[in-house]
Amino acid sequence: MLKNIKYIITTLLIISFVAACSSDKDIEKGKENVLRLGITQNDKNSEYEALLQFKEGVEERTNNEIKVETYHSDQLANVPDLIEQASVGTNVGTITDAAQLGDIKKEFSILQSPFTFENTNEIDKFLDSNLYQTWIDEFNEEGLQVLSFNFKLGDRNLATTKEVTSADELRGKVIRTSGADIVDKTIETMGGAPSGMPWTEAYPGLEQGVIDGVEAHSSAIYESSMYEVIGHIAKTNHYQLVSSLVVSAAWFNELSEEHKEIVIEEAIKAGDLATELSEEQTKEYEKEMKELGVEFHDVDRDEFKKLTDGLYDEIGLSEVRSQVLEVLDK
Repeated sequence: MLKNIKYIITTLLIISFVAACSSDKDIEKGKENVLRLGITQNDKNSEYEALLQFKEGVEERTNNEIKVETYHSDQLANVPDLIEQASVGTNVGTITDAAQLGDIKKEFSILQSPFTFENTNEIDKFLDSNLYQTWIDEFNEEGLQVLSFNFKLGDRNLATTKEVTSADELRGKVIRTSGADIVDKTIETMGGAPSGMPWTEAYPGLEQGVIDGVEAHSSAIYESSMYEVIGHIAKTNHYQLVSSLVVSAAWFNELSEEHKEIVIEEAIKAGDLATELSEEQTKEYEKEMKELGVEFHDVDRDEFKKLTDGLYDEIGLSEVRSQVLEVLDK
């Protein structure tokens, strides 16, 4: 009941916000098509830089027939709420990782499953496959349109207050996650105690000792100043973060064929930019965090990999994983 009430309130707030943001001129003309995109990360993040490029490209190429508004730091709403709103036809969208989409269509979870993809080349190979395209087509039935799935944002590692180099040292430590099932199960089988919470609550959670660490990529750790409240980063690389730009299928389907093509092309360009920036930032940020006193630790990835082997049967992804490995010729 409480969850339903929260959802209804959130829905009404976003609809009210969208209505309030429309000018009298827009209402009078009734022609302007506005897409509002929100993300969790701040305005310095590669995701937001990519959204700004997307906005510029779409508006220029459609002669402003499509307007794009961008919001960072959960200003519009958090990612799960934006996904919910998009699915019911609101003109909103977000950049979201595969795990959160996997809670809607479980096959997507494999893109964020532990130790399945060794590098971004393998991810690219899968994203070019017929199997992936089938998932995208089926996903439209959920009211959501994936514009691109090429935001490769870096290796996910463990950032903790105390040193972690093995499963024994991770055991019992409370690790912040997004709350997505595949991520929670990954941390649990690796030895940790997952705690789903909004990213914006992770810093005070670490500061107050509510959690012992986060699983995240270097740019997110640095840009949120978490180097102030963590002392160690274990290079587990338990998966590589690949995210998608997702919007309402109802909104997308109303576009002309020309505008659909433009929106998809610009989304792909945005993902490429985010990937490029993330690679550059990761090197720079890790160097700066080392200088600030954060210790980086290599770990035995095979130990963690063996611990997660049984995860796929447990969450019903064994067949999906076999199909993906076949695409990868593994």
